[in-house]
Amino acid sequence: MESNPIRFDMLFDADEYHRSGKSPWTFFAYPTSLSVERDLPPDADACNLLATLQNREICVAVWVSLISVNTTFFACIMEDIPRVKNALKEIEVCGLSGMDFFSDRSKKLFETIAIRSHPRVDSRYQIPQKPTSGSHVRGSHPI
Repeated sequence: MESNPIRFDMLFDADEYHRSGKSPWTFFAYPTSLSVERDLPPDADACNLLATLQNREICVAVWVSLISVNTTFFACIMEDIPRVKNALKEIEVCGLSGMDFFSDRSKKLFETIAIRSHPRVDSRYQIPQKPTSGSHVRGSHPI
């Protein structure tokens, strides 16, 4: 996908929008802890799609929300929901992104966090657990 710069001056203030009683419509989520420059996700394709939406004059935001812990969103104003949906369908038809691009990427980024938080432990290095009463295995010694 060709690089497409995000126009940060054109992002709307999702917090202010939310405080005004309106709810930003979110269409992509990623762990805030993975954010890179200006709270963007570490995913160039997702950033390019956000810029593509901006180029279509759709009002979008990068929203570091307090609604969900460690979650940042791409969001739009309520009035632009149909335009975002239509733009994403057109982009998919043109082959610039696959079906369910944002949901697949979101899932992948959150899985990255889960793997980092709970790495698989090789059984050779696990700390032996104290056997419970009656669970002593023949030939072994209780700890």
